Amino acid sequence: MLFNNIQKQIASITNKSLINIILKNIKSNSSLIKNNLKIKDLKTKLTKKSKIALVVAAGPSLRKYDYRSLIKKNRNKLIIICADGSLYYLLEKKIIPDLVITLDPHKDRIVRWFGDESLTFSKLKKDNYYRKQDLDSSYQNEIVTNEKVLKLTNKYGKKLKVAACSSSSKKVVRRLLNINSKIYWWHPFLDNPKNKFSLTRKIYNKNKIPIINSLGNVGSACWVFAETILECKKIALLGMDFGYYLDTPLEFTQYYNLLKKNFGIKNLKFFYKKIYNKYTKQTYYTDHVYFWFMKIFFDALRGSKSKTYNCTNGGILYKSPLKNCTFEIFLKNIY
Repeated sequence: MLFNNIQKQIASITNKSLINIILKNIKSNSSLIKNNLKIKDLKTKLTKKSKIALVVAAGPSLRKYDYRSLIKKNRNKLIIICADGSLYYLLEKKIIPDLVITLDPHKDRIVRWFGDESLTFSKLKKDNYYRKQDLDSSYQNEIVTNEKVLKLTNKYGKKLKVAACSSSSKKVVRRLLNINSKIYWWHPFLDNPKNKFSLTRKIYNKNKIPIINSLGNVGSACWVFAETILECKKIALLGMDFGYYLDTPLEFTQYYNLLKKNFGIKNLKFFYKKIYNKYTKQTYYTDHVYFWFMKIFFDALRGSKSKTYNCTNGGILYKSPLKNCTFEIFLKNIY
């Protein structure tokens, strides 16, 4: 009960802090959205080769269990949909995803997934996010990795199809345009569009592009595109942790700074809990936000027509209706 009440409190804080940024970004992107590539065309373009999707999220298990050689061997059997945070992981081994999803509205951070042309040591002093995040440890060597990402996205950018939420920042959009990526715009689901004063309805009426419920995070949004937009029959998940390994320091968790700022360091213990994964037979810990994301994801799974296989081999997702297996086993039984 306490954990649920905490979730509601922090969700309210998060929504209030983000909504103005989201609306500002949508307004900024409005003129570009008019020249929109159609989301519905993605189904025609991508499902010609397969009805099997591989979602590559950006959880810490992705580097721990490196499946890139298997992905390359089975490339032609899969529609690869990746989170922006796992793009470098794929491009590093010359794997071009079929679709990249980006949605976070942060004005400075998210462009780093595509390469930040203006990154300097002085800027790094102001934001330690990439030095203190567990998603991809290679990003902790910030300047060096940024240079590598810049080179890769400059090289492969024109081959990328990016489903960009209209909430994306100016820097992200500018970078995507500079590397000549194909942008497929969509609007975020902010509230019930049936309500008279709905923000979702307001932004839709201005730019009538699809409204997509991302389920709150980019990893889940990848799954939504696979299940709802592409209508894939089978979906495999990699890097979908929604949790942390027990040896991950609290200060390296995704929402540590937000929690510390709003509730104080003495109260941090109330925002984390341990969960035993019966499939991996290991214990992980999670925070209020990831736990909330997990519950929403399972709600969506229960209404899905697709079969979803969790091949992450870590994290807190393991319960039905998910099917848990190794990535090797999924590939052997792909048809």
